Amino acid sequence: MLLALLLALVAWPATARGQAEPSIELTEATIVERDEAIEVWVRLSRPAKYQGELMDGPWRLVLDFEDTAYRWTARPFPVSADPVRELRGSQFRKGVARLVIELRRKVTYVVEQDREGLRIVLAREGGGIAAVPGPTAAPGAAPGPVSRTTSKEPVVYGIVRLDDNVHAYIFDPASRQVRRYAVGDAVGSGFVETIGERSVVLRTPSGRVELRVDEAKPDVLPAPPPTLTPRGVRPAPAPAGPSPSPPRS
Repeated sequence: MLLALLLALVAWPATARGQAEPSIELTEATIVERDEAIEVWVRLSRPAKYQGELMDGPWRLVLDFEDTAYRWTARPFPVSADPVRELRGSQFRKGVARLVIELRRKVTYVVEQDREGLRIVLAREGGGIAAVPGPTAAPGAAPGPVSRTTSKEPVVYGIVRLDDNVHAYIFDPASRQVRRYAVGDAVGSGFVETIGERSVVLRTPSGRVELRVDEAKPDVLPAPPPTLTPRGVRPAPAPAGPSPSPPRS
């Protein structure tokens, strides 16, 4: 009896760990339109290991995130921005969140990872995509941040309204990352003073600086791919809780 009790005590921590809740949350997916490509920005509470697969019948990109809880909308989100037809997702199984990007046709795509999650870049018809490799990571480590712009000044990628608040996606040349900012957030040596429909005003030590979305022209490497000029951001609906059933596959 003593031996059985000792074995049970040794096995209990492993069982408890196996039943623990996922430590990462998938909270949002947003469509960003550009001239030559469509981007799907997936917001994660911290970097997650994932597997992606392009499937046909219909064409769709399926992304499974390990150790991740699904916290986005339970309803499919129709998209009119070619080549994306629909976004949908669910808690595919315990500890695995699934996001499905349904497409109108087979496309070329690139997946990039940064501090806020993933950025999936899908080529429009006739468009091209090039990616800059990030720093080499240790085996099993999450990829480092990737940026496609060589600008030395902040660049506004898009402006979106979420939860009745306006946010701007800004490339910070100091950190070489695109992050989401609200009014009052620090950007480099300044902070965001106001966010308009097409512009952001930064208050810096040298004065106010206005950044406009239509003037943001990130360079895409390696040359000579087309320049991706932001056209706008379309926010997805507010989260409606985890889906009770897995998405169509």
